[in-house]
Amino acid sequence: MTRWRYWAAAGLMMAIAAPAVPAAAADIAAARATVQSAMDEGISTFASGKTYPLEERTRRLEAIVRHHTDPGLLSAAVLGRSWAKLPPDQQAAFSERLITFVVSSYVGLLDEPAEGVTFTLGEGQDLGAKVRIPSEVGRSVPGVPRSQVDWVVAFTPEGQPGIVDLTVDGISLIRAMHEDFTSVMRNSGGRIEPLMEALARKIAANDAANQAAENAAR
Repeated sequence: MTRWRYWAAAGLMMAIAAPAVPAAAADIAAARATVQSAMDEGISTFASGKTYPLEERTRRLEAIVRHHTDPGLLSAAVLGRSWAKLPPDQQAAFSERLITFVVSSYVGLLDEPAEGVTFTLGEGQDLGAKVRIPSEVGRSVPGVPRSQVDWVVAFTPEGQPGIVDLTVDGISLIRAMHEDFTSVMRNSGGRIEPLMEALARKIAANDAANQAAENAAR
């Protein structure tokens, strides 16, 4: 997968929100509006033909993530049932580290002056408590294939829509993180500390790789 296709993951991880809860009927219109808003902001920030130094890219991506994502809800989506078993102080610590991990993982993919990104949304599919929104993301460049991006939108108890997963060319981002993270916790008897340590190592490795790439580009 080329870097610009990963933009869908990098720029749109910001939008992941609440895990699914029972709802009387999924609101397809609200789900489509949520996806539309996420795409519009991602494109205007990271696909306008501009490039930013690493520090500025990191700041902008983190601001977008924090603006569109509640750290606790994102953590609950990633950890699933393990999340509710953690005491509040560990939940807070993990949420902060998860945001840092997400930003460090994707900011390095935003170092190219992407532009001409286009997207089209398909009709929503009511899944009961969730809505699936298919879409295609591409670039106005001859010969560059379009990517299939499928979104799953759920609703909070208050009825607010939030993206709980996206699948880029058949790869589910949340499912991959959920499987990795819960595997670490399962192997440690449900303890969060080994996962926190693993995330710290990954963040350090990401930061070093991102800085090396920034230095090489100068």
